[in-house]
Amino acid sequence: MARRHTPRQRRLTLAQASVDAGEVVFGSRAALAEWAGSHRSQISRVAKGQEIGGEAGWRIAGLAAVVTALLDIYEPEAVAGWFHGANPQLRDRRPLDVLAEGDVAAVMAAVQAARTGAYA
Repeated sequence: MARRHTPRQRRLTLAQASVDAGEVVFGSRAALAEWAGSHRSQISRVAKGQEIGGEAGWRIAGLAAVVTALLDIYEPEAVAGWFHGANPQLRDRRPLDVLAEGDVAAVMAAVQAARTGAYA
């Protein structure tokens, strides 16, 4: 029988995973913080399970969701390149820029296009 986790343990695990996803894309917590519009100490607190709200929290949550989806398609090294490169599904904008604008749906549609081999 699987051991049940407390809500705090779940939050901690998810927060750590979000920061880990950001490190896949940016290579460092400092760069993740800069992109998210936060201070790197805030990212360190998130990695320890503290919630982050507002726009920075939305960006990090969206980034984590997209990274998770992309890791089913690409190796981690390729995921970073995908985020930083121009994407035809996003009118040749970088997925990072579109995600920073808050358009998680458009970025996820680009992930779906990559998954199915669709081209713009």
